[in-house]
Amino acid sequence: MDVAPRTPPPGQAHVLIAVKDLDRAKSRLAPRLGPADRNALVLAMLRDTLAAARSAPAVGEVTVITPDATVAEAAEAAGARWYRDPEDPGGDGLNGVLRAAARVAASRVADGPLVALQGDLPCLAGTELSEALDRARSYPRAIVVDHHGTGTSALIVGDPSTEFDPRFGAGSARRHLDSGATALAGNWPGLRLDVDTAADLDAAAVLGPGPATAETLHRIGWQPGYRRSTEFI
Repeated sequence: MDVAPRTPPPGQAHVLIAVKDLDRAKSRLAPRLGPADRNALVLAMLRDTLAAARSAPAVGEVTVITPDATVAEAAEAAGARWYRDPEDPGGDGLNGVLRAAARVAASRVADGPLVALQGDLPCLAGTELSEALDRARSYPRAIVVDHHGTGTSALIVGDPSTEFDPRFGAGSARRHLDSGATALAGNWPGLRLDVDTAADLDAAAVLGPGPATAETLHRIGWQPGYRRSTEFI
């Protein structure tokens, strides 16, 4: 870890957010945004996600895992810890990185939940995350399914004896469910809205993003291509 050690309060969650190198981030937005604007948007969404997560009373600590120095600086500026991508995460890309980070976090968190959270949740509210964590107490391992119904915006493991076992990637919701995780029910539109495509970003602009994302969208002149319902799973 690259900031001074601090033990999270007992019972509170440790949130892990993995962010790839900025040069590789949000490639599906390339038809609408150039590299500089995509990078700015990734950092803005991360700042809003971090601010919301850190505002949740149920969260004791947030750690960003990244190989990118600019992302690490943003994490530190937002008051989060950061962990450099391990050189040998054990394969499986993102999931290997999260497993390695979870092992480090578990060595410092005795009884609090471990949470793998997407870093592109610009509309996230801290109350949503706290409610999801509270609901997850009934299950050893739970997920929040994204607004498409196929992905995973959060994996929550509250039982220390339960394997973390992240299964992110295309169709991750089904893979998590097949591995024994429980899908949490709740009206959490910001927690479910991760941004990968222009349509996702349109939806975030309509729902109402945090201040960093809102300012960036204004600066780059983003105009939603259509209006969509903000009714989520």
